[in-house]
Amino acid sequence: MIFDNHHLYTDRAQNHLQICHLTDLLYSKSTDNMVLNSVSSVIEDTLFISRDPAKEAQGYYILSPDADEALTLETIDDLIINHLSESGRIKDGKKFKYLMESYTRAQNIRKRLKRQLEKETDVKLTLDKLDQLIVGYGLILFLVSDFACEDDRASTPLPMIQILDGNADQYNQFLYAIIKQSIEEGSTFEFVENFFNSLVLCVSNELGTTFNISQSKTYNSVLTLYEMFLSFKEVAEIFTQIESFFGEEVYSKGSIAYWEKYTILGPILQLSPLEYHETMDNYQSFAGQKAFVKQTDLKILNESLQNQHNIILQRLFGIIDRLFRISSKSREDVLSYFAQIVNKNHLRRGEADIDPAKTELTSDATMANITVILIKFTQPFLDISYKKIDKIDINYFNNVNLFLDLSNETRINSDYKEAEQFYDQNKKQNGEDIKPNFISDCFFLTLTYLHYGIGGVLLRDEKNSPILKRMEAEYERMRNLQQQRATDANPFMKNILKIQLQKIEDEMAKFQSWKYSFQSFFSNRAIQSEVFDFVCGASTFLIRVIDPSHQYPFKQLNLPLIPDQIGVENVDNADYLRAHAPVPFKYYPEFIVEGLINYTFYISRYTNSPVIDHGSRLNSFVEFTTVILRCPEVISNPHLKGKMVQLLSMGSYKLNEVTPGFMMSIFENNELVSKNLLYALLDFYVIVEKTGSSSQFYDKFNSRYAISIILEEIYQTIPKYKQQLYLQAKNDPDFFTRFVARMLNDLTFLLDEGLTNLTEVHKINLELENINRNSTTATTPVTPEHIEDLKRKLISAEKQAKSSCGLSAKSMALFELFTGDIPRSFVTPEIVGRLAGMLNYNLESLVGPKCGELKVKDPEQYSFNPKELLKAVCTVYINLADQDDFVAAVARDTRSFKEELFKKAVFILGRRTGLVSDQFCARLLNFGKAAQTQKEQEEQEDIELGDVPDEFLDPLMYTIMVDPVTLPTSHVNIDRSTIKAHLLSDSTDPFNRSPLKLDEVIPNDDLREKIQAFIKEKRQKTK
Repeated sequence: MIFDNHHLYTDRAQNHLQICHLTDLLYSKSTDNMVLNSVSSVIEDTLFISRDPAKEAQGYYILSPDADEALTLETIDDLIINHLSESGRIKDGKKFKYLMESYTRAQNIRKRLKRQLEKETDVKLTLDKLDQLIVGYGLILFLVSDFACEDDRASTPLPMIQILDGNADQYNQFLYAIIKQSIEEGSTFEFVENFFNSLVLCVSNELGTTFNISQSKTYNSVLTLYEMFLSFKEVAEIFTQIESFFGEEVYSKGSIAYWEKYTILGPILQLSPLEYHETMDNYQSFAGQKAFVKQTDLKILNESLQNQHNIILQRLFGIIDRLFRISSKSREDVLSYFAQIVNKNHLRRGEADIDPAKTELTSDATMANITVILIKFTQPFLDISYKKIDKIDINYFNNVNLFLDLSNETRINSDYKEAEQFYDQNKKQNGEDIKPNFISDCFFLTLTYLHYGIGGVLLRDEKNSPILKRMEAEYERMRNLQQQRATDANPFMKNILKIQLQKIEDEMAKFQSWKYSFQSFFSNRAIQSEVFDFVCGASTFLIRVIDPSHQYPFKQLNLPLIPDQIGVENVDNADYLRAHAPVPFKYYPEFIVEGLINYTFYISRYTNSPVIDHGSRLNSFVEFTTVILRCPEVISNPHLKGKMVQLLSMGSYKLNEVTPGFMMSIFENNELVSKNLLYALLDFYVIVEKTGSSSQFYDKFNSRYAISIILEEIYQTIPKYKQQLYLQAKNDPDFFTRFVARMLNDLTFLLDEGLTNLTEVHKINLELENINRNSTTATTPVTPEHIEDLKRKLISAEKQAKSSCGLSAKSMALFELFTGDIPRSFVTPEIVGRLAGMLNYNLESLVGPKCGELKVKDPEQYSFNPKELLKAVCTVYINLADQDDFVAAVARDTRSFKEELFKKAVFILGRRTGLVSDQFCARLLNFGKAAQTQKEQEEQEDIELGDVPDEFLDPLMYTIMVDPVTLPTSHVNIDRSTIKAHLLSDSTDPFNRSPLKLDEVIPNDDLREKIQAFIKEKRQKTK
C-alpha cells in the first residue's frame, strides 16, 4: 500500500514549470556559455549533430570528415532523415524521443536568441525550418509505422511507449505542435486515429503496462493527452468518427467487457478505486484474517482515494463535456456509446456470479464513473429552481430512434403488449422524424445508469456481505477442526486442513477487500451528494409525469388521483387500479423508479449519507414516496413500495432522546406530505396483504412494521395526524375496519409465533443443559448428530422468536394508542370477537400456568419484554372496558377467559413490578369482574335456550345467527358479521372458494324471523 501515489496531483502551471526545467537541462549540455550566431551552430545544437570530435562526450553525433552533409539551411531535411533512418545512429527505437528533444532545444534557442532573431534573418529561417521538419517527422512517425519502428517490432507503437515510459509531460509541447501540423496538412483524422489506437493498446495491459489510479504519473499524463487533443476543435469534431470509438469490431470478438479495454474512451473511464486490481492493491493488506485493521489508517487511505477519484471524475467530465459541446454529431455519438454499454449490461442487476474478476460484463468502475459523469450533466436542468424541467419530454419513450433498449423491461403498471400498442399509436401521431432533445436523452440515460450502473455496484455489495459472513463461519469451523486435530498423528490430514484454511483465508481477503472498496465509494460524500441531488430532481420530474396536468412543481398536486370511495373490495384490485393508472407514467420502464428507490434505500445505511442532512431537496423525494403510496394505481410493484415505507421509517426514527427523525419536519410542514401521508400509510398497510410472490404471507410483516414505526411517531408528535386518523375512522368505517382487521391478523399471528418459539427456545436449552449435566453419568450417551440437530433447531427458534417478538411489539404499541383514542373502531361485529380471543389467549400465555415456559436467558436479545407486553395487553382491555360489545366478546371466549388471570396480572404489574398505578389495577380488576358477570349471564341464557337447531347456528362460529344471509354460489346460510369478517382477509366464498363480494350476499329474512321466534319462545317458557 503506497499512500504517496495518492498525493501526486499537480496543476497545469506546475507541470509547465517541470517541462521548462527539463528542457533547460537538455539545452545546457550544449549551449551554456556559447554564443549562437550562425546557421550551422543552430543546426548543430538543435539536432545534436557536429563535425567537432570534442563534442562527442556531450552526446553529439559526430559526422565523419568525408561526409557530404553540410550544416546548412538547404541540408536540414537530409540531415534529419539520414539521422533517423541510418541504422545505428538512434538506437532502441528512440526516434520520437530524439525529435522531441531536438524540438525542445530549438525552442530554448529561440528564447535565448529572441533579440538576435530580429536581426539574424538566416537564423530565424533556420529555426523555422527546423521546427517544421522536426514536427513533420514527428507526425510521420505516427502515420508510417515502418518509419516509426525497428524492423523486428513493426507492429509496436513505439512513439506511444516512449511517451508513457518517460515523463509524458515533457512531450506535450511537441505533441501540441504535431497536432497543429496535422491540421495544417489535412492529416488530422489519420494521425488522431493512429495516436489513440496506439495509446489504447499501451494502457490496455496488452504490452505489460499497468494503468490504474495507483500509477498516478501515467494516468495523469494520459488524461492530459486527451484534454490537449480535444482542446483543438478540429480534433474534437472528428474524435467520435474514429473506428475504434465504438469498437464494434473489437466487441464482436468477445464480451461487453472488451469495450472498456479497447475503445478510445474505455481505459480512462475505468479509472476508479473500484477497479478490480486497484481494489486488491489497496485493501488486501487490511483484509487478511490475521491482520489488525487500524481504522485510522483505513480512513486515511479512503480519504486519499476519494479525493483522487473526485479529481479524476472532474477531468473525465471535462473530456466528455468537450465532445458534447463540439457538435450535435459528436454529442449523439457519445450518448450512443454510453447507451450501447448500458443496453448490454442489464445482467448487472441479476448476475449470479459476483466476482468482478470473472464477470464478462462491464466493470463496476466504468459503470459507476459513467453514472456520475452523466449526473453532472443533469445538474443544470434539475437544479432546485426547476426552471428547465419542462425541457425533459414526459413522452420520451413514445419517440422513435431512442438510444435505450426497452425490449425486455418490465413496465410500471402495464404489460409489454399494452405499452407497445400505446407507443405505436403515439409514434404515428407524432411522425417518424421527431427526435428527443439532448436534455431528455441525457436525463433518461442517467436514470438507466443509476439502476444498472451504480445500482449494479450496490447489488454486488449486498450479495457480497452474506457470502463473506458464510466464509467467516466456515473459517471458524475449519479452525476449530484444526485445533481438535492438533494431536492427530496423520500429517496428510493436517496438510489438507492447512491448505483448505489458506484457500478460505485468501477468498475472505478478496471479498473483504471489495467490501472496503464499496464502503469507500459509497461514503464519498462529494459523489453521493451529487447522486442524491439527481434522485431528488428526478423525483420531482416523475411527480410531474404522474400529475394529470403535468404542471407540478409549479402547480400543487391534489391527491388522491382517483376517489378513495371505490369499495372495500377494490382497495387491492389490481385490474381496477391498472385501468386507472396515469398515462404515460404507467408505460415507463420500472427501472426508472426502481433505481431511485434502491439507491436511496441503500445509501441511507451510511452515517454520512446525503439523505440524512440534505436540506430542502429531501422534500422532493419524500413527496414522491407519498404520491406513490397514496395512489395505489400508480405503481403495481409492492416490493418497491415496501422499500419506500422502510425509508420513511428510517426518517421517522428519533436520532436521540430529544432530536426527532430527519424526515419529521417534512412530515409536519410539507403540505403535500402532511395532507396525504397518513392515508397513504393506511392504504398500503391494507394493500400489502398481497404481494404476488410465493412468500407474500411473510413479505407483509416488514412493510407493516415500518408503517407502524411511522404511525406511532407521527401520531404521538404531530397533532394533525391524530385528527386525521379520527376522521378516517369516522368517515370511512368500512376501510378502517379492514385496516384494523389486518392489524389484528398480524398481531395474532406474530404473538403466537413469538411466544411459541420462545417456548421452543426454553425447552431446547433445558435439554442441552441436561445433556451437559449428565454427559458423564448417562448410561446411553447422546450422539453428536442429535446435539447438532438440537443446536440447529435452537438457532432457528431464536431467529423466529426475535423477528416475531420485535414485529409484534410495534403492532401492540399501535393497538394501545388507537384503542385509547378511537375505541369504537375496535368493537365492530367483524372485529370484536377475534380481538377479545387474541387478548385472552395472550393474557393466559403471559400469566397462566405455562408462563414459566417463556423464561429464557437474556430475553432482550429476542426483543421480548414480558412485563411490557403484559402491560400493553392489559392497557387494551382498559381502553375498551366501556364498550359493552367488547366486554361480551371477552366473556364469550370459552377457550381462554378466566377472571383469575386478571387478578394475577394485577399482582405482577402492580405489586411485584410497580409498572402501573393503583387506578390502573382497579380498572383492570373491575373489567375482569364485569366480564365474569357477563359470562355467567350468557351461560344462563344458553341453558334457557336448550338445544338449538343446527340451521340456526353459524356454520363457522357455531353461535346463534343474528343477521343470517345466504351465499350466492354455495347457498350456505351464515351470519352477516361472520362473512363480513372473512371477506376482510379473503374475497372468496369460504365453502367453495369462488369470488365473493359483500354486496352479493342475499339477506335471509325468513330464517332471521324463525331464529327470533325460537329465542322468544324459549325465553317465555323459562319465565
